[in-house]
Amino acid sequence: MQRVLTHTRCFVIACLLVIGSVKTSNAQSKEQSLHDLNTLLVNTVMTDLFTPIVASRVYVYPSIAFYECIRLDDPTLPALTGKLNGLQSLPIPPAGKKIDPFIAACVSFSHVAQALVGSEYKFSDWRIAFTDSVSRYNDSALVQQSVAYGKTVADSIVSWSKKDNYLKTRALTRYVISHTPGAWQPTPLDYAQALEPHWPKIRPMTLRSAAQFAPKEKLSYSASKASKFYKTVLETYTIGKKLDTVQKEIALYWDDNPNVSVNIGHLNYFIHKVSPGGHWLLIGQQACKQKNIPVTKSAQVYAYTAIALFDAFISCWDEKYRGNLIRPITIINRWIDKDWVPYIQTPPFPEFTSGHSVISTAAAVVLTALLGENYAFTDDIEVQFGNKPRRFRSFLEAAHESTWSRVYGGIHYPETARISTIQGKEVGYFVLRTLYPEAIKK
Repeated sequence: MQRVLTHTRCFVIACLLVIGSVKTSNAQSKEQSLHDLNTLLVNTVMTDLFTPIVASRVYVYPSIAFYECIRLDDPTLPALTGKLNGLQSLPIPPAGKKIDPFIAACVSFSHVAQALVGSEYKFSDWRIAFTDSVSRYNDSALVQQSVAYGKTVADSIVSWSKKDNYLKTRALTRYVISHTPGAWQPTPLDYAQALEPHWPKIRPMTLRSAAQFAPKEKLSYSASKASKFYKTVLETYTIGKKLDTVQKEIALYWDDNPNVSVNIGHLNYFIHKVSPGGHWLLIGQQACKQKNIPVTKSAQVYAYTAIALFDAFISCWDEKYRGNLIRPITIINRWIDKDWVPYIQTPPFPEFTSGHSVISTAAAVVLTALLGENYAFTDDIEVQFGNKPRRFRSFLEAAHESTWSRVYGGIHYPETARISTIQGKEVGYFVLRTLYPEAIKK
């Protein structure tokens, strides 16, 4: 009999990140409260089983809400209103009433997150504990006014989010599998339906259109042995057959598949992990903690990184479903070796371009502009899943490794990795030019 394990059992199997009760005492820093909120959001995305693409939407709106409140404490931080598509204005603090931007920011984040996740109680519980704590150390009128203002901003952000076409895409028809030579086909183990084929219809944050950064150079199917496609397929096969220990570690470290299927005889269960976007938000978190970045700047790091991730997914998914390219496992089994399998599980959507590469590079470009070009760090996010920490000299070096991890894993072609990096850089720099052009070195 086949059995699907419960969420709780999956946590034990996967050694998931456990978040204890959030301490909101007077001694806790504002920075730590922001980091706690984002960690809670990343963890909730895991437990609620959001796909990586949808997760990018869950991450971005709460981060914008927090940023727009907390920037009232830092006049150097530019407003996002008028720069993000459809966000023309947000409520301002009521005249004559003093508010604490930090309290308002935390409340606003929690309300927006609560509106987007399935486990709503996690954020309502957090908010109750937080407001109880700050009420013990602050004037009651100040707290009440700050909480009310945070809720008002949250309501505006949620209203804005409802106009991004997400709900409309939930009602659209499923993807129809094409039998054109070279078209994507469902892959093992699950042979699942194509994931989010209508995501390019989602309203971007900064992009003028989903196709704005469609790669000029394409990877197109060809059965000719002299073609670029055939050569990159053969290279993928050769790399997969000769993986060394380091390459295997890299493939597993950056897998970030939030719902890996495991089949043992008649037993079937899922391992839940951090999504690719969540991984990069936590990389930003690690950097802010290690550099003791103040709460206002940390909020900018979270918001801009989340915006870059969101737009990068839209840009990548637009290209994926336009090109509809076949995955390595399908074409290698057909042309070269019927028994070949990739080192990691192939996700259910077309191959070109690479989601990991596009979103990782876009995030790294933003983090580099905000925190430094040669910022060395140790990434220990995957330790909870049994992987060793990895050391990087820069965010872009980490993005490069993430890109090539998909080639080592056998789910992307080397040519795709190269072209996808260019697409990710274009998205990342466009986000910066739109929101914070002074951060780009001339």
